[in-house]
Amino acid sequence: MIANLPFAILQNASEWDVEVSANGGGIAGQMGAVRLGIARALVSNDETVKSPLRKEGLLTRDSRVVERKKFGRKKARKRFQFSKR
Repeated sequence: MIANLPFAILQNASEWDVEVSANGGGIAGQMGAVRLGIARALVSNDETVKSPLRKEGLLTRDSRVVERKKFGRKKARKRFQFSKR
């Protein structure tokens, strides 16, 4: 349903056959990536569909990434337990 959203907005799902492979991240992240890829492919094929897709927020990339692990810590933000004595 999430991946087919660009087709649902443009109502042209019967015109396209899509085969996608995604790896990494989780299911929700992969679906977001597939949705963005389909929307970008539709825009590269026809520029007139850019405004309805942008209005629905389908051409915006989710830029969140995993924070790196820092030296001396167990994880990116987790600190060791403080002991006064």
